[in-house]
Amino acid sequence: MSLDRTAEHRGAASETAGDVSPPQHGALVTAIELAVVLPTLSFLIAEFVGGSEAVTHGVWFFAICIAVIDLIPVPAWSGLQLSVSFPVVLGAAVLFPPPIAGAIALVGSFDPRELRGQIPVLRAAYNRCQIALSTMAAAWTFQSIATLHDPWTRIVPGILLAAVVGYTINAVSVAVYLAAAQRISVARVLARMHGGAPYEFLLSYVGLGLLGAVVARFYQDEGSWAVVVLLAPLVFARQMYFRSRSLADRLSEQNRVLADQAARLEQLLEKEHHTVDELRELNRMKNEFVAVVSHELRTPVTALIGYAKTLQQPGFAEDPELRQEFLERMERQGDRLVRLVENLLTAARLESRQLPMRIARVGFADLVRDVVEGLGPEGERVKVDIPQDLPAMTTDVELLTRVVSNLLDNALKYSPDGSVCEVAASGDETALVFSVADHGIGIPENEVARIFERFYQVDSSSTRTFRGAGLGLSLVQELLQRLGGSISVETRLGEGSRFTVTLPVRTPEPAPATRNTRA
Repeated sequence: MSLDRTAEHRGAASETAGDVSPPQHGALVTAIELAVVLPTLSFLIAEFVGGSEAVTHGVWFFAICIAVIDLIPVPAWSGLQLSVSFPVVLGAAVLFPPPIAGAIALVGSFDPRELRGQIPVLRAAYNRCQIALSTMAAAWTFQSIATLHDPWTRIVPGILLAAVVGYTINAVSVAVYLAAAQRISVARVLARMHGGAPYEFLLSYVGLGLLGAVVARFYQDEGSWAVVVLLAPLVFARQMYFRSRSLADRLSEQNRVLADQAARLEQLLEKEHHTVDELRELNRMKNEFVAVVSHELRTPVTALIGYAKTLQQPGFAEDPELRQEFLERMERQGDRLVRLVENLLTAARLESRQLPMRIARVGFADLVRDVVEGLGPEGERVKVDIPQDLPAMTTDVELLTRVVSNLLDNALKYSPDGSVCEVAASGDETALVFSVADHGIGIPENEVARIFERFYQVDSSSTRTFRGAGLGLSLVQELLQRLGGSISVETRLGEGSRFTVTLPVRTPEPAPATRNTRA
């Protein structure tokens, strides 16, 4: 009995199932090889040298048929596959006595790797001898049950039982060898041998087993040429079968590759769509930002120009009170313009990581007082409740000033004229907590998560009521991150909002800044 050339041993189950490495020689493997080779060769030599068995034309014919079929190249295939030489070997087991059938299998069972010197001599001899043993067992089994002259009702069970006996010896021999060579269990090897397509193998096994009886009957009734005519189309069909399966495998692999590529392309396309959506959103934000900033810049500039032209009128030179009022208005518009420019510069420096930190000691109450005084008349709307015994802070005074200034500016902007905004603070030796509260319009619940986004405004329509570029709160959050602090918000729509900031009393010294080498 022989299995196709995908097996590591001729006549054995394939060991190329994907995770079996080539057999490694060792003392145990060599002992197994010798335990099969020496008795088998000794028995066959004794039978033929003793003259009890004669070599006839049919012996050479069957040996040559097996050799020719085994030497015809077939595509490599992982898994258990029966060769067309199997029914020829089985036919020899039916026709000839067990020693001659074993000799035919021994001589004819070629492995192409033998001719290329790719396997050791002892291993090649083991391959041939275990096939010879299985063939002699098959011959003895069949001839104990039936002969070719019996009806098919006796021949069919006999040939199938002979095939089972021969295959069992063949498979167990290979399984024991591989188990010793790979240091795995015999059961695991047998499971791999039959795990790929057991039903497909069973059908081909039964069919080719019965074909062995047909080969023997053809040879007995019609001669060797009838066997050649019978086997030639089978060998050709085998070649077509393997080529078609190889082609199917290649097509399956190509389809898998194409499916993977299609999936990757779909992911890239989805990512591209996401990128396009982001670019569109950024472009929209840019256009909106340019429009808002242009408006915010134009308003104080236009006011300054208007006040300046008005002051040039002759009547204002003689009215000191009105002139002073206009100058104060010009100063407020100038302060507004400076704050906007400072926010834009701060945002740009934060983006490029070029905003330096200068750590110094400052009293928080004094810092808030300076910010409120800088608001001018608007500062009268701010109610400050800060204990004087708060510990002095060691932090970046300029950055903390911008945080407080932006929070107060935001509170005053979104509060009705005349309403009061409160600043309160508390703290200990480690942390300072202060809040800025207003009684303005509040923030819708679905907008709270976005108020710290850069350039985002709750009311971003062209007819919006409140001025601003949408930078204040985003700058507050980013500056607090630099200072090691955090911010939270509590709000009720129509009632107002309270922003609470937590800061360490001592801001850690920043690491030395690396020079930005980008153009």
